[in-house]
Amino acid sequence: MLQSIADRAPELLPYCHSAYAHPSILFFGSNIILSQEGPQQGDPLGPLLFCNSIQPLLASLESALRLGYMDDLTLGGPQASVARDVQLVMNEGHKIGLNLNISKCE
Repeated sequence: MLQSIADRAPELLPYCHSAYAHPSILFFGSNIILSQEGPQQGDPLGPLLFCNSIQPLLASLESALRLGYMDDLTLGGPQASVARDVQLVMNEGHKIGLNLNISKCE
């Protein structure tokens, strides 16, 4: 996530680095949990950071129809190109922590 900001929006890197370079300490009752998996729900920068991180993957797809809103993706076109793109999203997405939920796919 921070590398993606450095690559595509370097002017935001100092702020993002100060906010995300180290785990946040979360309290749950008497338990302390280190948040180490990106922004939390409700984080105002979360959508920007997520979309910025996934944009290179979306741009690499070849389907005729490529729509994305946050983590909802729509692909359309010839079956072979959509199938290749789905496989690419599964393979490359996994590398950046994005896992396709097959049960929600049509």
